[in-house]
Amino acid sequence: MINFAKRAAALALAGAMALSLTACSPKELASDLILKTATLLGFIEEDTGDEEESTDIYAPAGGEITFPDGLQDTSSHWNQQIVDGSLYVTFNSIANRNTEYFVAASDSVTVTAYATTESTGLLEFKVALWQLSEDRTTTSYVPGTTVYFTTGGDCYTCTITGLTPGKLYKANVSYDSAIYYITGGMRIDGIGSNDLLSVEGNE
Repeated sequence: MINFAKRAAALALAGAMALSLTACSPKELASDLILKTATLLGFIEEDTGDEEESTDIYAPAGGEITFPDGLQDTSSHWNQQIVDGSLYVTFNSIANRNTEYFVAASDSVTVTAYATTESTGLLEFKVALWQLSEDRTTTSYVPGTTVYFTTGGDCYTCTITGLTPGKLYKANVSYDSAIYYITGGMRIDGIGSNDLLSVEGNE
C-alpha cells in the first residue's frame, strides 16, 4: 500500500512538472520527463540501447561457374540443367524466377551466383529456398535461407543449411526493382538427383 502511494505521488508530481514545463519549454522535454519517471517506477523497461542483430545473410565473394554445353547461351530468359549433382541456371533480364524442384542430397546446398544490372541504386539480388510438401500440393518458404548476392558480374558463394535430405526444394531468384532487371547465372551444388520436377500451380 505504501509503495503504491509513493508511486502515485511520484506520477502526480511528474504530471504537475510536465504541465508547468510545457508553458516555457518544448513539449518533447515534458514528454521525456514523464517517460523517465515511468521508467524509474518500473512501468516501462529501460532501453539498453542494444539493437537487434541483423539476420540478413550476405554471400562472400568467391567461386566460379563453368556452364555445361547447352547452357552457355544466355540470350533466353531462363535455362536450367542438372549435371553431376549441380543445378546450373542462366538468366537474362529477369526480376523474379523459380527453378524447378530438385532433391536435396544432404542438409545443405552451396549456391554460387553472379549478376549484372543497369541500376546504379539497387546492387543486390536474392536467392531463397522453398520446400514442396509431401503431397506435392503446397510449397513453403524455408526460414533463414534468403541469401543476398552483390551485382557487378563477380561470383559470390554461400552454403545454405537446414534442409532435409531427400526433400524437394526450389530456388527463387529475385531482384526488388520495378524498372530494372538482372542478367547472370547460378550453380547450386548438393543435388541428390539428376531429375527436375515441375509442379503445376506451384511456380
